Amino acid sequence: MAARQTNKRTSGKKTTTRRKSYKSKSGSKGMFLGLGLIALLIGLISISIMTISGSKGSKEPEQIVKIIPAEKPEEKKQDEKKVVAVPKKEEQKQKAEKRKEEKQKEEQKVVKKEEKQEKKESKKEKVVEENISDLIRLVLYDHEISRSSVKETIKKNSQGKEVLNFDITCDENMQKGVTSAISSLLRKKGYTVKQSGKEIAAFSKKDEYNITLKSPIKEVVKKEEVKKVEPKKEEEKKQVAETKKVQPNYPPLPSPAKKQVKFAILLDDGGNSIELAKEFAAIKYPVGIAILPHLEHTKQTAQIAKEAGKVVFLHFPMAPKSYPNTDPGKGAVLPNMPQLIINGIVKENFENIGVQVDGFNNHMGSGITEDAVKMQQILLASKQYTNRFVDSRTTAATQAFTECKKAGYRCGENRLFIDNDNSVEAILAKIYEAAEKSRDEGSIIAIGHIRPNTLQALKIALPELEKRNYKLVSVTSLTN
Repeated sequence: MAARQTNKRTSGKKTTTRRKSYKSKSGSKGMFLGLGLIALLIGLISISIMTISGSKGSKEPEQIVKIIPAEKPEEKKQDEKKVVAVPKKEEQKQKAEKRKEEKQKEEQKVVKKEEKQEKKESKKEKVVEENISDLIRLVLYDHEISRSSVKETIKKNSQGKEVLNFDITCDENMQKGVTSAISSLLRKKGYTVKQSGKEIAAFSKKDEYNITLKSPIKEVVKKEEVKKVEPKKEEEKKQVAETKKVQPNYPPLPSPAKKQVKFAILLDDGGNSIELAKEFAAIKYPVGIAILPHLEHTKQTAQIAKEAGKVVFLHFPMAPKSYPNTDPGKGAVLPNMPQLIINGIVKENFENIGVQVDGFNNHMGSGITEDAVKMQQILLASKQYTNRFVDSRTTAATQAFTECKKAGYRCGENRLFIDNDNSVEAILAKIYEAAEKSRDEGSIIAIGHIRPNTLQALKIALPELEKRNYKLVSVTSLTN
């Protein structure tokens, strides 16, 4: 019994060890196989994931493009439209109300503007008279007619309407230009104009003007009735006649100068009258004569003056401030005129005088002499004909003298007009004033015009001034 037990134990032990060894071997193999399978599965899974993710990345744009038409959220869109439509309608109503308010405001503004315009127009009605009167005065100024030669009066016509009267005293040669300038001005301003000789009548619904031009009195010396005498000799007759001459209320002569005083006089507007040209040329004193181009007697006047030994200037026409109401004449430089045309005008003007000129000055020209560029162009083109220019100073804002200096000319400037007032007494007073200015301020140039009363005044004044040591010299000697 005991042996059997031992055998059983031994046999049992053996079997257990075999099974264990078999099991351990088979178990290790199984584990390796399982792990391998797991690794393969993990690899396959990772590969599949990568392929899926790659395929998704490449197909996403196609899916987005396909999704948009594929989607059919009609009900949602309709709901959204319904939801959005409510506030849009409210906004539209609000906008419409705002537009109405803006329109109302605009209409109110328009009404206010119209009211303001009506008020301005009503105010302008009063100003129109002043403006027209100022324009008439400007025309007279550009024709070098002084205030003392113009009398303004206000009268009432038969209908009780106020009429402004201008009584203008000016030289006969100027009257045509003045009447045409004033007539054209009034017509442009809407007036009905009637012209009869030297009288202009202009009227509109608002106001009325009467303009009368008069010639100056030509008498210079009045003679008293002289008792008949029987002188023995002709010389005695002359002495009696001279002693009986009675002068009007002439101004007093300037006091004698201690040192010799020099002054020059340049006479404008030559070319209108041969008779006057001869009389001025016959004066023994060296007055200068400035001649307008393109007139009937331009060349003859220049020839007469040249033969008499007088200084001859071209009186160069230039546009005044009152242009186009005032016509500066043929050969004028006008605003906005290009250099090429100015060159041609300069050539024609100088050559039309017919003689070699000693210089030139401006006729009118307040609109041009204030323009530095225009004066530069004129001076540049004129340099081949002369190197001398005198600024007539028809405006206080002139740039002509400054530009003359810059251009390298011999330059002068007018310091006094002697015959804007056309009476002999007034001209004498201005000649004496020019002499006194020369004494007190240095030698000056004064400007007059070729007119009968100017001629008479010069004949009276110059000999008397010479006795008092005031010497009239050539204009060219006072340009530098």
